[in-house]
Amino acid sequence: MKNFLYIFWATVTGVINVPLVLCQQLRLTEQNSFKVLQFADLHEGEGPDSWGPETDERTESFLSRAIDLEKPDLVVFSGDQITGLNVETNATDYYQRLSDLVDPTPHTMILGNHDAEPYSGNGDQSDPGALTTRSDLIAFDSSQPNSYTAVGPPELSPAISTYIVDVLSPSSSEVSLQIIHLDSGGGGMSEIILPNQVAWLESELEKRREKNGRPVPSIVFIHIPFSEIETSKENGSECFGVELDGVTPTDSDGGLFSLLSNYTEIKSVFSGHDHCNSFCCKLPTLSLCFGRHSSFGGYSCEKQAKEIGARVIDVQVKGEEVEINTWIRMYSGNVIEEHGL
Repeated sequence: MKNFLYIFWATVTGVINVPLVLCQQLRLTEQNSFKVLQFADLHEGEGPDSWGPETDERTESFLSRAIDLEKPDLVVFSGDQITGLNVETNATDYYQRLSDLVDPTPHTMILGNHDAEPYSGNGDQSDPGALTTRSDLIAFDSSQPNSYTAVGPPELSPAISTYIVDVLSPSSSEVSLQIIHLDSGGGGMSEIILPNQVAWLESELEKRREKNGRPVPSIVFIHIPFSEIETSKENGSECFGVELDGVTPTDSDGGLFSLLSNYTEIKSVFSGHDHCNSFCCKLPTLSLCFGRHSSFGGYSCEKQAKEIGARVIDVQVKGEEVEINTWIRMYSGNVIEEHGL
């Protein structure tokens, strides 16, 4: 069901008045698998003239086709769903469009550095001023019938897209997979991982170990990548995929990478942000991956201007262990970069 922190948070803050919508629990398939389709950096809403809406229509056509081809159990929108600098008062209209587009497939969302970017256009993405705030956006999406997005604990605000979604076994209440969503800031806050966010996650992981009687295999989604995905290549880690962009990490990760590396249940971290990257690196304790730029909006690289795609993460759960395979579903329909993590 929905994270009941939402009820408390929405009631106390009064930030947005939306109905509570309850969902069925996510479950593994009968084959103990779970497939996630990651849509990265959609940048809807760019430009008031014809090119903006035309770009959105082309992007949305690809999203629908990718869902039809992959038939995922969950879609994850991994940040920068919109270009907030170009969206004044109707940001939630774009979130509604995306929710309707993927329906009835369940989905989750995290925020990127552009979703609630101040409309003032003063060039400072950390400056408050967006007419639709980070809290508004996450609360709105959490109200959608097919959404498993949850408003994070109020003490973590403005890093509000921080929450965990459980995936149960096919036929019981046992938690078989945890999908961790983390907020890397931007658009009304600095591009950092707040220390209290890291402390919250550590506490949650410990509580969940105790409650479930074991560490539960977990994958993580975050918009801005870790610097370690770049340094791992330099240190000889096994990497695969396309690197056409630099790596631009958060200004501070607050100790998050170290925390994730020390918890054996954390298997892979998936980010976006750097549009021209779609590579993965296998580190000693976990894998770090970029998604694939899934939109004709936002900047692109000449070599992949027409080669948008979406990362697919196929998780096979085998008790306390998982086998993760990933690939990119391209705009053309082709599959590339298929590899185990």
